[in-house]
Amino acid sequence: MENNKKRAILLSILLLIILVTGVFIIIRNKDNNKENKYGNGDETFQESKDNEKKETDKFYYVEEFADESIFEGNGYDKIFKYNGKIVRFKGDSLQDIKSKENIYEIPDNITLRGGYWLINEDEIWNIKYDSNIKQIIASSFDNKGNKKGNIELKDFKGKIVDDSYIMVEHMRVSDDYIYLSAQTNTQPTLHIFTKEGELKYSYESVSSFDVDNKGRCIFTTQGSTSLPYGFYMVDSEKGTEIFRNISYRLNPIRFSEDGEFIYGFDKNLNVFHAKDGSFKESIFEFGKDSTYLLDDYDIKDFMVEKDGDIYYSLKTKVMRDTVIELSDIKSSYYLYTKQEGERPKRETTVIITDSYRNDFMDEAIKRYELKYPDEHIEYNYTYNNENEFGENAEECVSKLTLDIIQGNIGDIVHTGGVGIEIHNILATDAFMNLTDLIEKDKSYKDLNKDVLNALKINNAIRGLPINYMFYQYELNEDLEKQLGLNIDFTNISWPEVLDIVKIIEEKAPDRHLFTLEMEGKSPWDVFEEYLLIANMPDLINLETKEVNLNQQWFKDLLIKFKDCSKSKNFVLGNAEYNLTDRLHGSLLALTFNRSIYHADRLFHFNEYNKTNSSRVIPSFIGEKNDNRTGYSMMMYSINNRSERKENAWKFLSFLLEEDIQFISSRDRTGIPISKKGVDRMIADAIYMHRLSGSNIDGYNNAMLENSHKINYLYDMGYLRLGISEPIGLYMNGEITLDEALKRAEENVMIRLNE
Repeated sequence: MENNKKRAILLSILLLIILVTGVFIIIRNKDNNKENKYGNGDETFQESKDNEKKETDKFYYVEEFADESIFEGNGYDKIFKYNGKIVRFKGDSLQDIKSKENIYEIPDNITLRGGYWLINEDEIWNIKYDSNIKQIIASSFDNKGNKKGNIELKDFKGKIVDDSYIMVEHMRVSDDYIYLSAQTNTQPTLHIFTKEGELKYSYESVSSFDVDNKGRCIFTTQGSTSLPYGFYMVDSEKGTEIFRNISYRLNPIRFSEDGEFIYGFDKNLNVFHAKDGSFKESIFEFGKDSTYLLDDYDIKDFMVEKDGDIYYSLKTKVMRDTVIELSDIKSSYYLYTKQEGERPKRETTVIITDSYRNDFMDEAIKRYELKYPDEHIEYNYTYNNENEFGENAEECVSKLTLDIIQGNIGDIVHTGGVGIEIHNILATDAFMNLTDLIEKDKSYKDLNKDVLNALKINNAIRGLPINYMFYQYELNEDLEKQLGLNIDFTNISWPEVLDIVKIIEEKAPDRHLFTLEMEGKSPWDVFEEYLLIANMPDLINLETKEVNLNQQWFKDLLIKFKDCSKSKNFVLGNAEYNLTDRLHGSLLALTFNRSIYHADRLFHFNEYNKTNSSRVIPSFIGEKNDNRTGYSMMMYSINNRSERKENAWKFLSFLLEEDIQFISSRDRTGIPISKKGVDRMIADAIYMHRLSGSNIDGYNNAMLENSHKINYLYDMGYLRLGISEPIGLYMNGEITLDEALKRAEENVMIRLNE
């Protein structure tokens, strides 16, 4: 009992240390995020009072698989309304999707071959190209199959393939107009024709559209000079724009039956006010409201009834360059019946404690619950996103630390990337030793063992890094050759790097050793982190709590750094931000695998190397040993007090599976710890930009090689700060080096012995 008390007291002391200093990681990572000036633009977060549901407004959907058939085209994958029922084509019939009954046989005098077919209540429409008269013809039929008339559509903007047919994406008919989107040589074009066949207006790069009988047309664009990504409403008569909303990329998009609302997909099914396009609420999310995700499907059409029931038409997703039989392409139909109240809850099997919500964990939970439908993961977080957390980091870290001490945490805790001092907390038994579980896991053979070993403290791994980041440098090979350097840059120490300044001064006085954004900081402010963490394991022994900063090699290094920092050839710090040319003529530029998608990094590296020559090298080592560090923004630990450790590990093991590892790479917080995940990340990046060649292979191979050169997955941050601050005073000329080292050593000793 007494030993337990002492252990608890020791744990409390160690964890409380984190309160004062752990936040430095958040500040550092927040600064690092500034590199992401070119995000993908997909992430849009909007608030709306309409989205704050009352208890009585809660609802959920009950899923019903309606039917599946081989995809046939010609509008067969669309959903229509016929005599008040929601229908789709099935063979030569119309099938009521809800009842699955064939309610209407297409008359024999209508052959559903050629062109695009549309059901418009009790009318049947067809649009096709007549090669005999070289015209686009819109034909209408009554429900008995009698042709009501032909309309020649003039000034068609679409592509006529082989003088044989046109590729129609979608068609709608109102009382006054005929609307159709058709493929061109680039993106689809939306046409608005009168019932006399005159073209009134056309809009390029339209991905989806819908109309009502009030003369309004809504459409979404794939982006053009005149019409940026977004959705628009126009007046069909005047052609005037009623509104635009460029915060969402919706596809497909539809009016509600009464025309009061607009429905559109942007990851979720969202609802907007038709009067001005403002956001109202999200009502449906695949994976949450469905038993499947859209990984293997494209949404071809949908319809929402007045009572809230939703119908979907899905088509088998076919990736570019994928070889697939036509018979493997299916059209699937689902019905979701709206139910008032809350969905019956499943029993919670694991609780996750997090400081902030992240998209990766949301997605992982969704996929886990789809795989294990009887299990539920409860995800508890303090802030909605990392930015909110960063603004309140000190308070949040303090609370998390106290919660760990008091045991007020879930079964799994996010421990990497939340501001707590990793070494301190993982040196205690607050969290479970995962070593045996990791080594016995089915994914173990694919994991980066060097990263796992870099996390070992007291021979135990108490956190599972789902992904990790590490430092690299891009090396200007053209300048390397000009300077006549004969250096092994794969194993270079800081003193050797600093020696290059003198060479540049003599041989290339207009060049620099580094290009790096200074942002008003001194060279020591910028480089102290990288220089110190490469050498600190040889200055401080965390296990024995011994420290010796007064070593001559370390003093010489600091003196050399101060001398080099005064050179005009040390850092080019005022270069404009340029993703393609990060070097700006200098020898080295720091890079780390976060904030930017791997595909974009590969693309920009390849672009630079079309006219220049560069390669990627690992971070610099310590003077005495190969000390290289990395960091995991997504590391999770199991609460040692949890009574559901088995369930907790089952979930963490799931995070190591190939698909989930690939998803983690999209989070832009590092690369997956699994080789399979990394391979998928690379393949996806190459596919996205159609990349190939020695530049791409060289970058990827170097990255993979460098990822195995990590010695520590923590950087002793609070100890580093205790050293760097007094040395900074020395660099500024305020105190002597001996005074700086004495103060630094005192700071470290206080920390080590608190």
